[in-house]
Amino acid sequence: MAAVSQSFKTDLLASIPSLRAFAVSLTQNADKADDLVQETLVKAWDKHESFEPGTNLKAWLFTILRNEFYSQMRKRGREVQD
Repeated sequence: MAAVSQSFKTDLLASIPSLRAFAVSLTQNADKADDLVQETLVKAWDKHESFEPGTNLKAWLFTILRNEFYSQMRKRGREVQD
């Protein structure tokens, strides 16, 4: 696994307030939003090698967050049906 660049770390940290605002708008709950942002950051960190430097990091992170939100909603839907 390649080392995470310092610029990636810096940009990732700088994106947290925007990610949190987006997560709150999706979840309507601050605690759930914080959990969603945390999951997003973990996934981004684990998959940093798939990020193409020079492209839009914030858009990549927002896509991860949105997809994680949808995954959680689907999972909750399945749990309710069971």
